[in-house]
Amino acid sequence: MQNLKETLREKHDYGAFLKKFAVLGEEMHINDDEFDYIYYTYGLQLYENMPLVEPLEYRENRRIREFVIALDTSGSCQGSTVEKFLRKTYDILKNTESYFKRVNIHIIQCDSKIQQDVKVTTDEEFDAYMEDVQLSGFGGTDFRPIFAYVDDLIARHEFHNLRGLIYFTDGKGTFPERAPDYETAFVFLEEGFEIPDAPPWAIRLVLREEEL
Repeated sequence: MQNLKETLREKHDYGAFLKKFAVLGEEMHINDDEFDYIYYTYGLQLYENMPLVEPLEYRENRRIREFVIALDTSGSCQGSTVEKFLRKTYDILKNTESYFKRVNIHIIQCDSKIQQDVKVTTDEEFDAYMEDVQLSGFGGTDFRPIFAYVDDLIARHEFHNLRGLIYFTDGKGTFPERAPDYETAFVFLEEGFEIPDAPPWAIRLVLREEEL
């Protein structure tokens, strides 16, 4: 049964999973796909150095702009594992260019209450945070405070179009009964014990430590 369970275990691409939270936006960048060489070269031939159509200086991409990374810092979650998850998420965002140059990402630590909220808007701020990650909390686990906190941020217009929240946890806590207005994913780490079910309104993703 153990071998069968391992064989049938669903494999996940965490990078592809993060793209679920991307939004469509414009960037200042020459869009070669929509560049029409016919009119361009015709203008050069007819008027010598005056092309008829210049290439577009923007293009649309699906990337992450506004996002919440929630970290369970309760006593049952190991600090080193939480840091690995955060670094894995950060590396995917950096290496795949999954987010815009100017973003609004909140990294929130919580056990039974909000312990820390760090806002990053640029690569430099993200790099500075990753250089010295300080985890705090290590008490009980309650998932409800983060959702109440994020709802308050939305009410105060801290977010304009929050695409989603990803919550890294061991799942040993109290889930909200009501679905939030933004897409939510609970990421669990497989550590040899039974992984709890996520609420029906949330995405459930199970990773192994080697996948971090």
